[in-house]
Amino acid sequence: MRAKILPMKYPAITSWQWQANTFAILANYPQAKPWIMTHFIPLQLTLNKGSSYVDFYRTPTFEFCPWLLRQHLNRQLVRHFNKDICTFLMECIDMNNYIYLLLDQAQFLDIELSFSHDSFIFGYDEERGIFHIADFTFKGKYSFEEIPFEQMRRAYEGIDDEGDWLYAGKGGLSLLQLNDRAAYDFNLNYVIEQLEDFLNGESPSDKYRELGYITNPCVWGISVYKQLILEMTRIRIGQNAEDGRPFQVIYDHKILMLERIDFMDQAGLLEQGKELKVRYQSIADDALMARNLIVKYSLTKNKDTLDKVEALIRRIQACEQEAMELMIHNLSHASNMAPTGGDV
Repeated sequence: MRAKILPMKYPAITSWQWQANTFAILANYPQAKPWIMTHFIPLQLTLNKGSSYVDFYRTPTFEFCPWLLRQHLNRQLVRHFNKDICTFLMECIDMNNYIYLLLDQAQFLDIELSFSHDSFIFGYDEERGIFHIADFTFKGKYSFEEIPFEQMRRAYEGIDDEGDWLYAGKGGLSLLQLNDRAAYDFNLNYVIEQLEDFLNGESPSDKYRELGYITNPCVWGISVYKQLILEMTRIRIGQNAEDGRPFQVIYDHKILMLERIDFMDQAGLLEQGKELKVRYQSIADDALMARNLIVKYSLTKNKDTLDKVEALIRRIQACEQEAMELMIHNLSHASNMAPTGGDV
């Protein structure tokens, strides 16, 4: 009997499935750190009806991350290769492939209505008859779970070709392998450019249109906070429902900024690294408090809580603008001194 589990570590960033899966893989490989620290700076808020969706800039990470080799197969091709999906998944894992796909999770959650959700498979045990899967839907947060073969089979077959909305409607599944031949140097000048765009509220999608997804209108960078303030008003008047996820993204963004400050400070790029870390720790604390208050509001419906959240957003906006300006000043000085033109 076969068994195999591919390397996964619980990720620091768990706002959305695509982020959590990427970080859960790359956390095992320190050599990927310069690429991570160069990216995941822009924030975007998509203006959807009834809600505001906040995320890091939605580039197709699996496709352009140098440390991941991605192969995409449509469902018809998967059926051609192997009639039994469980056998196919095991064979893919045997060849060191993680699998990202859409499943009908009603088969896992004991609910009657179909519930399609993107999922991530990273191992199996044939003797026990289980797959190892990572997802948000089991415990209300990102977690590693075990799914019996028969449930997995029904969950995969419960999504037909027409109902497979993954990859903006392309459907199918992705096989992801570690690309151990990759190399990437931290790009200082690109980081500075992204930080400046953040403060100016400029859209990275205009520069990298071929990498982006079509979305509803968005705001970017510092302008995300202005929209979150307006979101508090929409919640007060019942136009939108409260949602803690945008605030989880904001908090994750600050955790990653703190990690980036440590990385750049250790590389000698920040003259005021300690001060920047203190500033960003305070911003992260405010972001966590705002997230917790939104959760509290969902339970109490006390609108005074929304006033506290709004005050925190205003403080985050003001403090991050000052901290980011200081960071840009430090990095610009380091860039001018760097003989390599900005890569370190």
